[in-house]
Amino acid sequence: MRKNREGRYHNMKPIEKKTEFDGFAHGYSGEIEDPLKRLFGENLDQFIYVKAKWLWNYLTRSQGKISLDKDYHLLDYGCGTGEMLKWLKRFGFPGYVHGADVSQAMLEEAEKRWDASQKPLLSCIGETKTDFANNSFSCILATCVFHHIEPDKRDAVLREIKRILVPGGILVVFEHNPFNPLTRLIFKRAVIDKHAVLLYPKEIRDRYHKASFLNCKFEYIMFFPPNMKSFQRVEQYLRWCPLGAQYVAVAEKLL
Repeated sequence: MRKNREGRYHNMKPIEKKTEFDGFAHGYSGEIEDPLKRLFGENLDQFIYVKAKWLWNYLTRSQGKISLDKDYHLLDYGCGTGEMLKWLKRFGFPGYVHGADVSQAMLEEAEKRWDASQKPLLSCIGETKTDFANNSFSCILATCVFHHIEPDKRDAVLREIKRILVPGGILVVFEHNPFNPLTRLIFKRAVIDKHAVLLYPKEIRDRYHKASFLNCKFEYIMFFPPNMKSFQRVEQYLRWCPLGAQYVAVAEKLL
């Protein structure tokens, strides 16, 4: 790894083994070309915005518990082409943003697409291991990542995430909701999800418990298409209902 201008490590080393995601990196659009998916949004940014806004609101409304400042380090685990991190910086996230992915090609695409302030520190990682030091991040998010992780490796990934979280740090997982029939249909049609396996909320809860994460909380999101802005305010009253197209599961690392 090499140091960047901030004196921190920027791990963009090539990896010999290519991943299936390398083939989707160039021009990656989240398969918005699917006519069914396109009914609900014009581009990938619209879908990412919903999740980024949820996270930003969570971090800012938790100010009494979370010290959100320029020294706050946030990692997007499985960052893909970096859209989530771009939105956080646009919202005004004051700290360091890091991205990690198993696909070198996705990271290179993220570098090309970045158009916000303070470029993220990007790292190529293994399937269940990273080169980050213990207690490196105050917040780690995984956006629609775990359904791409083989079920027998999910506990190992959670253990690794827990290792690099600071004590009291939070893990935020966004996932497709299998209870939503339209989600299942779109998921079934997606080429990039050919080898993926959806996770019901109970699986996330059980795996959090097994890895000794605490205070697990769930909310359901995306009850309405992102392009139907007039309905977005209604969503805050529906987050208890397990029928949203996606859900978010938040948990804390033991102090």
